[in-house]
Amino acid sequence: MEQLLQILVFKTTIRTLEDKQKLTPLLDHWEQISRWTVDCEDCDCVLRIEADGVSEQEIMELVRRAGFECEVLID
Repeated sequence: MEQLLQILVFKTTIRTLEDKQKLTPLLDHWEQISRWTVDCEDCDCVLRIEADGVSEQEIMELVRRAGFECEVLID
């Protein structure tokens, strides 16, 4: 049976490739995260995460500890 992943979407201040590289080991370390991307071209610098069993609060805390602002992006 295929597992359903949740899609978490955040507005961030992750603006550059260097910023993304700072987060890579932190996000890649989580087994529950199957995929993540940051759209630095978007005005909201959107962080999109596909995961199973990870809360929005956990992601926001991790990103903030890495030195970036992060909030849930509302449609």
